[in-house]
Amino acid sequence: MERLHPAMIGAACLVLSVAYGPAVWAAEDGVEVQEVQVRMVDRSPVVLLIVGERFVPIFVDPTVAVSIASALSGGASPRPLSHDLIRLMLLEFGAKVTRTVITLKEKTYYADLTVILGGRTYIFDSRSSDAIALAVLFKAPIIVNKKTWDSAGQPLSEQKQETS
Repeated sequence: MERLHPAMIGAACLVLSVAYGPAVWAAEDGVEVQEVQVRMVDRSPVVLLIVGERFVPIFVDPTVAVSIASALSGGASPRPLSHDLIRLMLLEFGAKVTRTVITLKEKTYYADLTVILGGRTYIFDSRSSDAIALAVLFKAPIIVNKKTWDSAGQPLSEQKQETS
């Protein structure tokens, strides 16, 4: 099987844009997510990134919600969803997702998706929802930037009341 150049992976993964560089997030720079849930709030899917009794909500489109929910439940769709396809491609190239770091900038969530390929580390700028889906599929840690956690984190009891 022929190995493709890392730039080919970036081109193949249309939902991601490449940004090369070393991983810069230390543990003290963020909070590692303990649990990921997909819920409906006002008929909109939302991903909850949970640590203890707090969470960060990230609203996602329905197709990403299905992809994340399937990955969380261990289920598979009859045909590969986009994130399944990207996972299969990365695995075929010998790459793996090692973590995702979520940040909030001007009311928009961003993510850095860290991928290891051939002993090199690549960081891809990504939509947070896509990075979460891939992290769940690869069972990779999801880290919420400390500043983001402090500003966007909410008590879990508020979410329970909203969905009751």
